[in-house]
Amino acid sequence: MELQPLDILIHIINIVVLFILLRLILFKPVTRFLDERAERIRNKLTEAENALKEAQSLKLEYQRQLDTAAEQGHEIIRASQTKATREAQAIITNANAQAEKILSMAQERIAKEKERAVDDMRQEVAQLATEIASRILKREVTTADNVALAEEFFREMRKK
Repeated sequence: MELQPLDILIHIINIVVLFILLRLILFKPVTRFLDERAERIRNKLTEAENALKEAQSLKLEYQRQLDTAAEQGHEIIRASQTKATREAQAIITNANAQAEKILSMAQERIAKEKERAVDDMRQEVAQLATEIASRILKREVTTADNVALAEEFFREMRKK
């Protein structure tokens, strides 16, 4: 088999025609399809970037809100603690005042009881003194005499 220049020329023409036909039939539609696909991908990437930026800004906003809520929570806790401390102090002050009042009343009651006991003791001493004196003297000594003697005795005791 020998190569003929006419065969070579026919083959070259076939290849050029085939190339032109393929280019018209396949290359342009495939290129258009690939360009459209590349454009869709670029659009999707742009949308994804925008969505990411929006998600990041929402995240920052939520973080700010969370920080604000946490600070408000801490402030509420501090205010509650301050209020509880004031109320506790008021309760303690009130309890101390009531305790002082009760103590004062108890001291007054003790003083009155002591005074009453002293008066009772004076009367008993006066009676006993009267009885003893009447037995000693074998005569009747009046209670008034005895009370006067007892009063004088107690005055002398207080002076000492």
